[in-house]
Amino acid sequence: MAQPSDHPPASQTSMEPDERCRTYHYMRSTDLVALREQCLALVESHFKNPEVSPPWLARKLFVSRRQLDRAFSGGPGVAEILGRRRLRQVVTMAARNPTVAMSVIAAHCGYGTYETFRSQCHRYLQRTPREARRDHRTVVGVELAA
Repeated sequence: MAQPSDHPPASQTSMEPDERCRTYHYMRSTDLVALREQCLALVESHFKNPEVSPPWLARKLFVSRRQLDRAFSGGPGVAEILGRRRLRQVVTMAARNPTVAMSVIAAHCGYGTYETFRSQCHRYLQRTPREARRDHRTVVGVELAA
């Protein structure tokens, strides 16, 4: 004879996440706003360091990468913000120093490789590095502010 169980029937258990548990219940929205602001301050002060990345930022803020992503939900992600900040600096420096190679400037602004810089130029600016240098006023003023 089957004994009654405190567990729900198998048909009622699910491996699907409960919608109410997508964020921590103890985490208030103001905490996520504060986390975002702290992260933006770290990006601003450390973007030239090539080691700075979303995982690095999460470690410095003592949160998981997922929690950091929650703070940036609904807008550009932390990787995009970091990339755009580096791009803005590269384009500004390149315009002021037309004789310095873009690869040197990119390395100075935190890019580990020129290929990463070139890729982000295409992704965020829809321009080559040379075009970004030439169009620096438009690029820095409008496109990188997004």
